[in-house]
This record gives sequence, structure tokens and C-alpha cells, in this order.
Amino acid sequence: MYEKDTIVANATPLIPSAVGIVRISGEKALSIGKKLFSLPDNLEERKVYFGKITDRKGDVIDEGLFVFFKAPRSFTGEDTVEIFPHGSVPVIKKIIEEAVFFGARMAEPGEFTKRAFLNGKIDLTQAEAIADLIEAKTEKASKAAVNLLEGKLSKKVNQLRDTLLDLVSLIEAEINFPEDVEEIDPELIKTNLKKVIFQIDELMKTYRQGQLIREGIKLAIVGKPNVGKSSLFNALVGYERAIVSQIKGTTRDFIEERLIIKGIPVKLLDTAGIRKTENQIEKIGIEKSLKEVSEADIIIFVFDASEGIDEQDLEIYEKVKNKNPIIVGNKSDLILDKNEKKYYFKDVILVSSKTLKNLDLLEEKILQKLNLLEESDTDVYINLRHYESFKKAKDILSKIIKDFEFYIDQKEILMLEISEAEKNLEEITGQITTEDVLGNIFGKFCIGK
Repeated sequence: MYEKDTIVANATPLIPSAVGIVRISGEKALSIGKKLFSLPDNLEERKVYFGKITDRKGDVIDEGLFVFFKAPRSFTGEDTVEIFPHGSVPVIKKIIEEAVFFGARMAEPGEFTKRAFLNGKIDLTQAEAIADLIEAKTEKASKAAVNLLEGKLSKKVNQLRDTLLDLVSLIEAEINFPEDVEEIDPELIKTNLKKVIFQIDELMKTYRQGQLIREGIKLAIVGKPNVGKSSLFNALVGYERAIVSQIKGTTRDFIEERLIIKGIPVKLLDTAGIRKTENQIEKIGIEKSLKEVSEADIIIFVFDASEGIDEQDLEIYEKVKNKNPIIVGNKSDLILDKNEKKYYFKDVILVSSKTLKNLDLLEEKILQKLNLLEESDTDVYINLRHYESFKKAKDILSKIIKDFEFYIDQKEILMLEISEAEKNLEEITGQITTEDVLGNIFGKFCIGK
């Protein structure tokens, strides 16, 4: 068991609410709990008790509920007490203060989950999933986190690791007992390594989508002044967030708003109209807008469909074409000519911010550009830490396949290289890790989790 100080923290936010939770974990958890709460002598674990919560003087702090989880049948794997007072901020602070007086210390961010990991209750991917679930902004993000929490990535990683371990065992047996063990078929080794590389590739492909699902899309609207960028921005957001005016240069800085498009979080940016100007303030706004455009995941390039494309539009398009923008002709409700217009670009979505025509098609196009429109058949999405470990393992195994004739003649080196790739996979689940990695992961958690 992971032995350390007994820790205490609020497991619910310090805001007024109907109910709060104070969590205590460690070898002194029960003794501290008994000093805070009126309990029967024949206390049973996992049973809910109602009673008075008192301070060191015996004065009543509040009434509430009490539950004791005996090690190892608790979240942390240690003796754990949870007290449920009313969600009064002063009350919760007082209970924590008294717990500290009786021998606990304030928990660090993520320390309860860290102890759960160190005590073998969860692996590192599941610990990360808890943080993802807490921070999830959409149903898609929460579902992705739950899949990690259920160990679906861990299972895939362990299957890959087992394949490599089996190969290492066979090679080692051949090296140490050549007279008793048959020589391994080289094709068996190559086939299994190729399978592992393929499966790693499939998992690595989920990184970008997972990042967008968790963190969201940065989407910028660009174009010359008066093409209806702010009107389109307002239409997508659903209310009058940006000022709309016929006066050129109204938007002198970028404006941002957050919204959800088909379950994907989006940070939408309305940028300053890009044009040549002598106004110093407008120049600064345009420069800032171009910087935001360069950092955006996707661009909507807007022109006035009722007027068509001109040289100024094309100049702006040249600045953003490397971002593979979505081409949008706004103000389609003002088109007088019933004949289909030619707009220079092949793939144009005609929309109207006024009538909301084709906004649904635009939203679909946004997700299609990022391969987020269709439901993915994957059940896990990896993060950057997973990606880097997978890449290290893949690079080693790919090198073996490339120089296979050399490695098959040098079995000791082959065994060491496969073992190194297997250790890279162990980094993902936390079977091999460092204090720096743990500090980086658990330091991002909130207090009390």
C-alpha cells in the first residue's frame, strides 16, 4: 500500500450549494472522522450514517452524512472517509480546518487520484481520463473520457505489449537454450511486428480527433470589410454578439465566442476586415487578426455573393489559402440575378446571415474538413503523451522491419530493441514512469480529486 500523510480536501467546489463533500484519505482517516462526527461503536464500512459534525471543542458545525471506505475497497486504496455537510463554504472550510487540526494535511491537486494510481486501483490512462471527464465540455468529450476510464485504451496497449513480450520470451529462450528450443521462424517475428506497427498507427490516428473533441476547434472568419463577417458570426453564435454596421472597419480587433457545433466545442473568431488602411488602430487590429488566422484550425473565407469576387477578395484569399479555407458567399438573399453566378472558386457555400439559409450546410462542412462529421468507429482517442510513447515504440519496430536481415542474425540486439519498444508502451499505462511525469499529469487536477 502507498503510505503517506493522511490528506483532506473538499471534493466539491467551494461555492454555495445544497450539499458538499469533504474527503479524508490515509491511515488516520477513520480516527479523524470519529473526532469530527458522532458515530456508533459498531461502525460498518460502506454504510451511510446521519449525525452531527463537531469541532475540537465539541461545538456543532453542521448536520450531515458520513461514509467510511476501508482499504483497499476505496477509490484511493486507503482508508477513506467522506463527510457530506450542507454546501456552505464556511462550513466546509471549518470541517477541513478541524481535520487538519486532528492530524490531516491539505491534499495537493490530484493527490487522491495519484494515490489511487500508486496503489494500483487505476492505471495512468484511467487517471488522465478522470481529469478529462471533469473538464469535458460536451457529450462527445465525456464519452471519450469514459471509454478511457473503463480501461479500453489500457486493454489495447496491454495486448500490444503482450505480443512483444511473447516475442522477447521466444527469442530469449532460443538464445539461452539453443539445444532445447527450436529456432524461431523469422516470418513469425516479422508478421507480429508488422501487426503491432499497424495497430499503433491506427491508435496514433486518433490523436488529432481526440484533441479537437477535448479542446475544441479554433475557427476564424476572414474577409474584406462589409462582406457580412460579423453578421455570419452572430448567426452562428445565435445572438447579436458582434456589432454590425455598413461603416467599413467597424471590427477593429478580433471578437471571440464559444459555441457547440454537433457536439464539438468551437471557439469562433470574428476578425477585423482585411484591407489597406492608414488608420493605426485598424492596422493593429488587422495584424492581430492575421496572427489569430495563422493559429486557427480552420478558416471561413467570406465574400459578398451579391457583388461577386473582386481583386481585394483575391488578395485576402492569397493570405489564407494555405489554411485550405471554406469558401462562403454571404448575402445570398440579395442576389438579384436568378442565373447561377460564377464565383472564381469551384466549391462555394452560399449562405444568408439574414435568413440563415445554408448555415446547416456550413456547419457540416466545418466538421467534414476536420474529419469530425461522421461517427468514428474508434472507441478511444489518445492524448499527446500517449502519442509520443506510441511513436517511440513504432520508430523502434519500424527500424527492425527495415533492417530485418541484420536483426534476425543478431538475436540479442533484436531482443533488446523489442524490449525497448515494449517499455515505451508501458509508459502509457504507467507501469514505467517518473515523478516528473506524475507531477505533470496530477498537477493539472483540481483540489479534492
